[in-house]
Amino acid sequence: MKEYVDLYDNFRNKTGEIIERRDIVPRGLYRLIIHVLIFDRKGRLLIQKRSKIKKSWPNLWDLTVSGAVSSGESSQLAASRELFEELGIKYDFSKSYPNISVNTGFRIDDVFIISNKNIDLNKLKLQKEEVSDAKFVSLNELIKIIDEKEFVPYQKDYINLLFYLRNNSNLFVND
Repeated sequence: MKEYVDLYDNFRNKTGEIIERRDIVPRGLYRLIIHVLIFDRKGRLLIQKRSKIKKSWPNLWDLTVSGAVSSGESSQLAASRELFEELGIKYDFSKSYPNISVNTGFRIDDVFIISNKNIDLNKLKLQKEEVSDAKFVSLNELIKIIDEKEFVPYQKDYINLLFYLRNNSNLFVND
């Protein structure tokens, strides 16, 4: 089934253009991506291992949840959808704003951070086509996984920023 995404200008306004998710984004335009990060009460991040059948970065660890925002969808709706599809966690982001948005050349990444959420890993419902495992890690453990080339290639500074934001702000959802 084909998936479509909306295109945005550099002010985050929809242009009215829609492309297939797999298509190259035209120069000067952006598409939306969401990331959901869940931290437990110990400050550890829930990460997922991408399925070995994924086209991009198979068998590597990744942030809690990531995904494309479908055409006509808000970042909030996409965050709720992806979190449920990939891990079986129901969460309503409808009254939340992204905690940080990052422009990365051809996309705008909206990051939603949930703090102090204890998750029973045994109760997760992993989407087999997307996810093969999940675990909580500290920042030091995550940096080691990155150094061992077992994590999707994010910059370490970006990962440090995400942990910093979680640890130094009271703006995030405490659940």
